[in-house]
Amino acid sequence: MAPGKYLKQQPKKPVWLWLASAAVLVVALAAALMALWDSEETPTLSGDGTTAPSTQQTTTMPETQQTTVTTEPYVTETVSVGVTGDILMHNPVLEAAKKGDTYDFRDSYEYIAPYYQQFDFMVANLEVTLGGTKAGKYQGYPTFNCPDQVVDALKEAGVDLLLTANNHSYDTGMNGMLRTQQVIKEKGLPNLGTVENAGDSFWRVQQIGGIRVGMVCYTYESGKTADGRKQLNGITLSQDAQGLISSFSYNDLEGFYAAVKKDLADMEAAGAEASMVYIHWGNEYQLQPNNTQKTIAQSLCDLGVDVIVGGHPHVIQPFEMLESGEHTTYCIYSVGNAISNQSRNSLKSYSNARYTEDGMIFGVEFQKWNDGTVEVSGISILPTWVHRESRKVYDIIPLDPAVSAWNGYDVGNLSMTYESYERTMSLVGKGYNACLQKFGLPEVPLVFKPAA
Repeated sequence: MAPGKYLKQQPKKPVWLWLASAAVLVVALAAALMALWDSEETPTLSGDGTTAPSTQQTTTMPETQQTTVTTEPYVTETVSVGVTGDILMHNPVLEAAKKGDTYDFRDSYEYIAPYYQQFDFMVANLEVTLGGTKAGKYQGYPTFNCPDQVVDALKEAGVDLLLTANNHSYDTGMNGMLRTQQVIKEKGLPNLGTVENAGDSFWRVQQIGGIRVGMVCYTYESGKTADGRKQLNGITLSQDAQGLISSFSYNDLEGFYAAVKKDLADMEAAGAEASMVYIHWGNEYQLQPNNTQKTIAQSLCDLGVDVIVGGHPHVIQPFEMLESGEHTTYCIYSVGNAISNQSRNSLKSYSNARYTEDGMIFGVEFQKWNDGTVEVSGISILPTWVHRESRKVYDIIPLDPAVSAWNGYDVGNLSMTYESYERTMSLVGKGYNACLQKFGLPEVPLVFKPAA
């Protein structure tokens, strides 16, 4: 559900207040004109027809007191941003989308697209490269090379921005990393996290309605060579690629914080009124953030970041509100997988394998007030579940508690959808409901009760 759907909307300045203000001005103007009329000398006629001097005293215009109308604060703009998790096109997902000599991924977004489209701006993490046939065959893990049609499907579903900084950004080398960006742009979408030219900014200030949101994306480095070159997914970046991927080292967090501080300042100078940081971090298949994630999150809060959206663990991790003085940062440590072949069947050796089927749309609402202040005014979480149905399509199923029955999604065993919802809410429910209480909104159920 989009954040604005259930949030209290602050009214704009009411009509009666405008009318009252106008009435005060009219009365003041009339009083001034009457005083001016009375102050002019009026000649009278004597008995002989000559003009006699006026006996009326000349009056001066009385001082009028200025009337001050108090304008109460009101909201001038409300916009929403949605973020979904990792787009991981494993080999079985590619095979399911194969249509003769081409690929079509649109069926996977049939049920989730209406939810993407409820947001004013929708973001997804593209955790594959678009290396093309020159990079070899299309394939999934461990080095993803996905057909370009994945971008068409995401755009048609309602995605407005693709994150391209993650541990798989360099899977098909320098050419694949550059081509990924070129294809995305040719298809009419922007990307965030990788650039084509050294020195280009990794951040962007996104105009969404009447609010400008600064956005930046970072990924962790898997290591560095002896000569200091970065590694992603165990692959050493070429010298020319060193400055083209927005990354950080766990071994140099102070350097990372300095980079974030500069990015925030540059975004603000470019007009940003709020900030969102997308970050690829943490340990795969772990349901809780590690201590380093928590340290980084609090440090970003101290720097003034408004929203942190994490990815990479391939499972959902908790949501919490962080505090630094009077500033609040809204942090989701991991939004899980949006689509993948990871499941309880494909990862049988992992105790948390079933959690890899779960994802979410994480929503943020921003409000602008009449004094220009912009603030986070709401958070929403819509759990999702990846289902491979009988026709071998990998469907992303929205688990919306506002929908009384989920039997319209062609899911044979509905108990699996209820279990997915409850898995997600067991991780994020406590922090999410605390946030809803802060905004004066009703809590969401932690257990889904199917329609009788």
